[in-house]
Amino acid sequence: MFERIVVGLDGSGVSETALRTGAELAQRLGVPIHLVRVADLAVVPWGASEAAEAYAELSGEMVREKTKAEQYLQDVAQPLRDDGLTVTTEVCSGFAARELAASAGPDDLLVVASQGRHGLQRLLLGSVAEEVAKRAKSPVLIARKV
Repeated sequence: MFERIVVGLDGSGVSETALRTGAELAQRLGVPIHLVRVADLAVVPWGASEAAEAYAELSGEMVREKTKAEQYLQDVAQPLRDDGLTVTTEVCSGFAARELAASAGPDDLLVVASQGRHGLQRLLLGSVAEEVAKRAKSPVLIARKV
């Protein structure tokens, strides 16, 4: 059915909802799980813009963010490996929705979490999960924290 389960993580408790959902699906379907964390341009002090993207890659801030992301993924992956899952990890940098959508192929299932923003907060901050669903070439499962 699916070649692998790709899970987008941002280090938050909400994103770990997607991790639990993705791990359970991978276990039940007998497919590998691929964990992705994006070192998002929103973390750099000059903000997210196309012009800032190339410059951000050279910044110490982005290097530190990528290092933290790699360590986080290794910490999250180990218990899954201990449970017998085949786990790969990937750290990307750029705009979160674009990078997450690009990380999954057409035969994958991409699992992301929803922050559940509403009203003005959603209008101002947007929804990464919604943007991923629009951009992805693979099916997307949006997990909600209950």
